[in-house]
Amino acid sequence: MILLSITNYGWVTIALAGLSIVVAIKVLQRMSSNRNSGFISIGFVALIVFILLSLSLSLGNFLGRFVAKTIRLPKYEAKIVDYTTHQSSGSGGRRSSTMFTPVVSFTTHKGIPLKIATDISSGGRPVTGELITIGYEEGMTTAEEFTGSKYLLIGGACTMLLIMGYFCIVGIAYAMGAEMRVYFSIGINLLLYVIFPIGLMFFLGAVGYALFLYFTGQKPNMPGWAVGVCIFFLIMLFLGFISYLQMLYKRISAPRF
Repeated sequence: MILLSITNYGWVTIALAGLSIVVAIKVLQRMSSNRNSGFISIGFVALIVFILLSLSLSLGNFLGRFVAKTIRLPKYEAKIVDYTTHQSSGSGGRRSSTMFTPVVSFTTHKGIPLKIATDISSGGRPVTGELITIGYEEGMTTAEEFTGSKYLLIGGACTMLLIMGYFCIVGIAYAMGAEMRVYFSIGINLLLYVIFPIGLMFFLGAVGYALFLYFTGQKPNMPGWAVGVCIFFLIMLFLGFISYLQMLYKRISAPRF
């Protein structure tokens, strides 16, 4: 039977598609109570809801796996002894850049020396001899890297999940006929106190990291104009971040009536 051949991922996709259609119908009914919605409108809204739900579920699964690996995997201090390179194409495939993957050496808890690549590639050339923290268990083809760049990536994923999860919850609540004032208030506070500061810190860290790679010689081929632009944005982002923190402090400490 066809139903027996459907995988777990298939059933999840079917469930998300069904939920998306129901939410789309309920949302359109609430928005236009005096007229019936067409199939095109329902399909368009259902597609948006399906994309949001799918991306939220995928990001949640990715972050859950990372947390599980962080807790479960044995940790080692490994030394970077080499690196591999590959070409990464930019948008449209018109521009490519060289990506570096560290190769580390360490000794397992069983006393077995290993030399293995990590799971993270970046545009910065790895520093041979540098010690990094990795997670590894027998049978893995790459070592799980626990470094600042990895946590920066996870932080970005958490922020995206927070945003998409909020819109999913608000959409479902709206479809169920809930009062939206509380949800809008939560969204505004989420934007002001969480998402916007995290976004500023993310861009500040990304620009600062690019300059760090350049001045430490790990990415010496950066054009001079690009260095100047990064320095300019680093200063502007830093001043903007300080000003924003001052604004939040005044907003929090202001008397409420």
